[in-house]
Amino acid sequence: MLKELKHSYEQASTKTKQRPNQGIVETLSTLRERSLRYIDESTYQNYDRILPLNGNQPTLNKFRIHDNDLPHIFEALRTATMITHLDLRYNRISDEGAGLLANFLINDQYISILNLQGNDIHRKGTQSIANSLKTNTALSSLSLADNNIGKEGGMAMAETLQININLEHLNLANCDLEMNSLVALLTVLRYNPSLKTVDLSRPVPQYQHTNWVDDIAIHIAQMLEKNTVLQELHIQKYEIRDIGFMWICQKMQHNQTLYFLDLSCNRITRDGAVYIAPMLEKCSLLRLNLAFNRLEDEGAGHIATALLHSNSRLRSLDIRWNNIKGDGLCSLADAVKFNSALMELFVWGNVNEERACLALENLLKIRRFEPDNIDISPYRVDARTYLAESINNLDKYSYWKQVEPRLRIQPAVNREVLSERA
Repeated sequence: MLKELKHSYEQASTKTKQRPNQGIVETLSTLRERSLRYIDESTYQNYDRILPLNGNQPTLNKFRIHDNDLPHIFEALRTATMITHLDLRYNRISDEGAGLLANFLINDQYISILNLQGNDIHRKGTQSIANSLKTNTALSSLSLADNNIGKEGGMAMAETLQININLEHLNLANCDLEMNSLVALLTVLRYNPSLKTVDLSRPVPQYQHTNWVDDIAIHIAQMLEKNTVLQELHIQKYEIRDIGFMWICQKMQHNQTLYFLDLSCNRITRDGAVYIAPMLEKCSLLRLNLAFNRLEDEGAGHIATALLHSNSRLRSLDIRWNNIKGDGLCSLADAVKFNSALMELFVWGNVNEERACLALENLLKIRRFEPDNIDISPYRVDARTYLAESINNLDKYSYWKQVEPRLRIQPAVNREVLSERA
């Protein structure tokens, strides 16, 4: 199939008297002979349906795809109906190329996953893609992350989401979204019937608006209260404070569909952690990411209480780099011994006092966690225990990984086995 695709691409280039992109030709020629480490082949059941033209792989690193390469790629894809995942990350596609892509999407019935992360698409290109999605019924996953689409691009996507009912995964992280576009997107998401995964991380700070963070937090909270479809939400780098986190936690008590909430890189402190226990008691969260906040010992104590008394669903907890010291880490270590649901714990970057090191070491001794599901490894020097960061599966949640959302969270656990270990 790839040989046919390569032949079609070269023919299309020849018709326009343009020299084929050497990187594309080499990629299509050697894809099955080399390791597919750049597309995470093992995570896809139908990996043979992927066309990986991401510019960060060796064959394309020096021959990034430009706008004038796209018509020939689309011409080849018209005959390659087996391809359903088009990966165009980290190339040189601009607004002009986005317009060509939009024209292709209007009539395409086969591409269901499109990744445009890290290109040079701005307002005009985003508006073209958004307009094409008003009629396209095949695309279910779109990533525009790391493109400067700005306020107008965000507004165009919000308008499209009122019409498109097929898109299930949308990534607009690091897209320089502003307050108006964020409010529009969050308002539309309240009643959107299809989106399951949304990433709106790192908007442009709106310091000219008083309490802009709290205003956005209110819209996030109201969206979570009303939405009955969304399963995964990333809202990193919003500078959300305790009052905003309180509103989110209160509204999350009415949400029974969200499984993955990412609030890392905000300003949540120990005072905000008080609201975690009531939230976990009533919601259906399976993964909670609070890394790079400021929970400290008291906040860790509130989480430990929640794990011990309020929650039996949470499977993955990320509290890295929260300035948690001995008391907090020890209370967490004691709590997870009696919470059989938690399968992943990430605590690296906190203050590793020796008593905390011993408590976490004990968790590994009793095999409370699989080695890949915890990010620390104990070692001893001069009769004293220390912790080192260990190899783990945390990178499956990273933005550069092409992992299907349903495979991110740990599967159901055998509670009886874990109870015996504890």
